[in-house]
Amino acid sequence: MAHPTLTLRPRLAFIAGRFVDDAEVVLQWLGPHPTVASVRLGVGGPREDLLLSPAFCNAHSHLEYRGLLDAELPETYWPWIRELTRLKAEQRLQDVREHTRLAARENGLTGVGLIGEHSDRPFAGEALREQGIQGRIFQEVITFLESQSPQEKLDALLLRAENQREAFGGPVHLSPHAPYTVDPMTLAWLGSLGEPVSIHVAETPMEDEWLMRGLGAIEDLYTRFGVPSVRHPAGVVGYLAAKGLLRPGAQWVHGCAMDPALAPSLAEAGVSIAHCPTSNRRLGCPDAPVRAWLDAGVAVGLGLDSAASGGPVDMFALMRAALETAERRGESLSVVEVWNMATTMGAASLGYRGWEIAKGATLPLIAVTGVTEPGKALRAAPQDVAWLAPNGVS
Repeated sequence: MAHPTLTLRPRLAFIAGRFVDDAEVVLQWLGPHPTVASVRLGVGGPREDLLLSPAFCNAHSHLEYRGLLDAELPETYWPWIRELTRLKAEQRLQDVREHTRLAARENGLTGVGLIGEHSDRPFAGEALREQGIQGRIFQEVITFLESQSPQEKLDALLLRAENQREAFGGPVHLSPHAPYTVDPMTLAWLGSLGEPVSIHVAETPMEDEWLMRGLGAIEDLYTRFGVPSVRHPAGVVGYLAAKGLLRPGAQWVHGCAMDPALAPSLAEAGVSIAHCPTSNRRLGCPDAPVRAWLDAGVAVGLGLDSAASGGPVDMFALMRAALETAERRGESLSVVEVWNMATTMGAASLGYRGWEIAKGATLPLIAVTGVTEPGKALRAAPQDVAWLAPNGVS
């Protein structure tokens, strides 16, 4: 039986980290996603007015907070996270399940085919499987209140991760939420496993204030609950290095308050970063030093984060926000760079290599209709996205 084949000559294609306008791409369907049978450049002839691209990678997501999109939340990080925690406890699980499924559908509509999903509730696996979205689920570990005896909590999380794995049909990993929400022993244990992890790091300067000087809101939280505090002279980066989390397979999320001079050390260690510019701007976080990370060779992906901070699901708005973040720092990113962060490099930040249009690659592909030149690529919107199918775009 012949496998369905489709030949495309798009106006633009994102190939080998750049936009090309003379490609012919032949796709073959051997399974649910197309396999690239051949790629030829320098091909003339009529063109279809679309941009052919690997599906987007949402490098950091919290689908389960979709129900808080319109919630009235504070606009600075610490009051926001405390109010989010309160509202989260009031949500009905059935509502959370439906919101998670809705958020997964919205990711699909904006062209997301790969996701790094942080999950605390048990619904992300089924939601992603329903939409055919690949990726990793990071089952969040929070043992702040169980710091003296975390094993019972960990056993429950291991069971939840296994249930998520069965529902998802893809990889699920126990992963620390943040340096200050996981006790030191558990943090070191998670670091020692060598598994992929994704952890919120240096979203604000508060982690360094806490670890280096015993000051600030995090220290106050430890005091309030009678939890033994933690110190490290090298701040959050040194603390995570000591816990085995400065290594390949570790994705650090945000990094807004990190010293740009540390970028070469991060690259050498093999750490990747998820940059969430819309969320960071909403919460008044420092502008992340993305230019330094890229120049050092760190794999940087773009993350929508949660609806409670990042707003509506829109990868094009996210890429525009990444450009604006760099501009506020007096630096520059190109359209090619942010598109790469939203596709091939973003996938690499989650440990997925080969998320690109290259001969032999199998991956979901999208067509962004009406894009005829690179300068227009970021002006598109979710409604301009179509998925590649054997009969063309759908």
